[in-house]
Amino acid sequence: MPESAASPQTYIDRQAWLSVAPCLAAGGDWSTWLSHGEQQLEELALAADRVLGHGRGAARAVVLTAATGGVEHGVWRVNWHGGFLGGLQADRYLDASRLIEEVAVSVALRARGMNTPEVLLAFAKRHGAWWRQHLVTREVVGACTVFDARDSAAALEAATHLLQQLFDVGLWATDLHPGNLLWQAATGKCWLIDLAGAELRPEPLSQTERKARVDRFARFFIKHGGTEPDGMQQLRSSLLR
Repeated sequence: MPESAASPQTYIDRQAWLSVAPCLAAGGDWSTWLSHGEQQLEELALAADRVLGHGRGAARAVVLTAATGGVEHGVWRVNWHGGFLGGLQADRYLDASRLIEEVAVSVALRARGMNTPEVLLAFAKRHGAWWRQHLVTREVVGACTVFDARDSAAALEAATHLLQQLFDVGLWATDLHPGNLLWQAATGKCWLIDLAGAELRPEPLSQTERKARVDRFARFFIKHGGTEPDGMQQLRSSLLR
């Protein structure tokens, strides 16, 4: 099995859940992370001192020690509820289940050859009746969102190609929008980020399901940019033939 499809190593106790990518598994004292993982992440982020994104909780750079002795550059986000729940529960969850599912979907997509950054580390920690969920994915160097690159025909063409692949493997993601696709001009690739709440269905998406996702994708441009980009009609035509 290639490294990209290998299963992460998991560590569990009553107060925490931790998943570590194969490239890191032999490079750290992970039992200590079960108790002090949030402190470890904060220290790593302070050392790296780079904010990489915004939205519901800033994304911050972290540098982790690889099993080979080298380093892995990651992006750390704290999971937050979206929509109405975001205002009520913020980053508080009943358990670690959403994070566990997010890691499972990521591993499955990468095993199918989809462009989504590898989950380097996922950590959930209990605080009384609530849990906080942390996700560190491999940094896509030199990338910007497809929303920010909306005037680039190449970016929208790459987004179309990735969306077609995702629909064909049966990915249903309610939050699939241009802010969650990264455009890496140096490689000509798009990458899917933020798999929270996503699921892999046993069959490719139906035309109705594809249209719902494409309509959601287009509305994001209008809501945050005022209008659809010129390439949106071509994207729609290609995906809804």
